[in-house]
Amino acid sequence: MKPRTILSVPILLLSLFAIVIPVRAQDPGPQQTLNQYVADLQRSPNDTALRAKIIGFVQTMRPAPAIPEEARGHYVMAATFMEKAKDNTGFERAVLEYKAALLAAPWWADAYKKLAIAQKAAEKYDDAVASLNFYLLTQPADARDAQDEIYKLKALKESAADDRKLAERKAAEEQQRRRREEEENSPQGKFEALLRKIDGRRYVYIVTASRQSMVLDIIRRFVHFGAINTEGTYVSPMFPDYSFHIIDRVTTVQSPDPSVSGLTWIISEDGESITERFRYNGMNYDNVYHWQR
Repeated sequence: MKPRTILSVPILLLSLFAIVIPVRAQDPGPQQTLNQYVADLQRSPNDTALRAKIIGFVQTMRPAPAIPEEARGHYVMAATFMEKAKDNTGFERAVLEYKAALLAAPWWADAYKKLAIAQKAAEKYDDAVASLNFYLLTQPADARDAQDEIYKLKALKESAADDRKLAERKAAEEQQRRRREEEENSPQGKFEALLRKIDGRRYVYIVTASRQSMVLDIIRRFVHFGAINTEGTYVSPMFPDYSFHIIDRVTTVQSPDPSVSGLTWIISEDGESITERFRYNGMNYDNVYHWQR
């Protein structure tokens, strides 16, 4: 019986090692953990919590992980695009390359800093602030300067918003000016301008035979007919209720005198005179009323 007991001890120890050794082999090292985090981030590039977790995790690694060659390639390309950029198109290309570098090496402090610079140049101020916040998680030596830059970016964002509002207001005003100009240059617009021009004027026609003056008073869109006798006194005309609404520069109305037909009033283009055109006893007449300044 004793020999069996002695032999069972080694067998038991071997069984324990068989159980323990595989468990230890499954425990990943820091680099493997980092690789898994990076792979997860590449599947979900907008996972900011995971990105921050990676930056924090790398802070605990000794030595720090090397920057992958893939990340360096994108970084150099981004720097080149920034150097050559002349407008937002160039800055955006740099932004894309810096982002690609930071997908391969999400803990790379300098890449976050340079990305923020590119985003600022592209006027993506919120994005630049987010990049600098990741940069601050790397615990850089110039953290104070980075934080001050964030404040500057927020001010630039507000200033840009003010500039946009001003530009939009100016564009709206210019659009209104053009529309107003188009309306004024249209036939109806010119007519409305003429009405405003002659509003309040008095036009006079002197009747040669009686030396009496016939007058037209323009009040808004109406013409009021009257007369002034030889003593210079305003008197009611033969038809005291005679007035008409100005429809256009040439307006035909019903004459209060049954013997008069085709009564038409014609306002000159410059508004200096109004012609009364009518037919009476088979004859055509034109009486010209001149603006009495």
